[in-house]
Amino acid sequence: MTSHSLPARPLRLGVLGCANIARQFARDVASSPWVRVDAVASRRSETALAFAKACGIGRWHGSYEALLADAQLDAIYLPLPNSLHAEWAIKAAQAGKHVLCEKPLALSLAQARAMFDAARQHRVMLLEAFPYYFQPQTGAMLALLARGEIGQVRSVQASFGFTMSNPVGNIRLRPDLGGGALLDAGCYALSLIRLVMGVAPQRVRADASWAASGVDMSLMASLYYADGRRAQLSCAMDVANHRHATVVGTLGT
Repeated sequence: MTSHSLPARPLRLGVLGCANIARQFARDVASSPWVRVDAVASRRSETALAFAKACGIGRWHGSYEALLADAQLDAIYLPLPNSLHAEWAIKAAQAGKHVLCEKPLALSLAQARAMFDAARQHRVMLLEAFPYYFQPQTGAMLALLARGEIGQVRSVQASFGFTMSNPVGNIRLRPDLGGGALLDAGCYALSLIRLVMGVAPQRVRADASWAASGVDMSLMASLYYADGRRAQLSCAMDVANHRHATVVGTLGT
């Protein structure tokens, strides 16, 4: 059993934006001895103030720039729309702040590289907010695979789907904000596949259904690897809530 000693002081975190997921995040971390949400920012002062009062946060800022300039913060949580992740993660790194960025980290490889280049240059950490990666069952799965208990991994199937309950005005339906099933839900499945397989696929074949706005409502993809392994990914925003994965090896599943 691993023990963890408490830090001399909690990590002082600022929330960059007042999205619904940010409200849930602030309330969830309130009980943590390792992290403390000390400030929140919005482009509207009244929005930031209301958020701070609702979540018991001591300071609020009426601009994102003011939060990044707050010398009493160590890191920021970035829950802005997907299309804004790269811009504000880079600005946060330049301000000397560590960044916990909501998934998906970026909209392109070029954006992701620029974000990590900025983090390295300014000696801060950049982390994509995938909770599953730190959950006990993920560690247990990786340990089982490392021990070879199911032999050599030959394939992975991963699926993540949900019913979008509030489609009117939902940013998931806006292509200009980085919406769509693959970026919003499929990133979980793809992240897990990459974690298990250890390398990028050699070839990908995908098929999607499309919303009237132009974003993908559902997607299925087959991933082919140079050593003959395969993976299947599915994601959707118009199905019953589900998230599951199966890893198939030469000795077990």
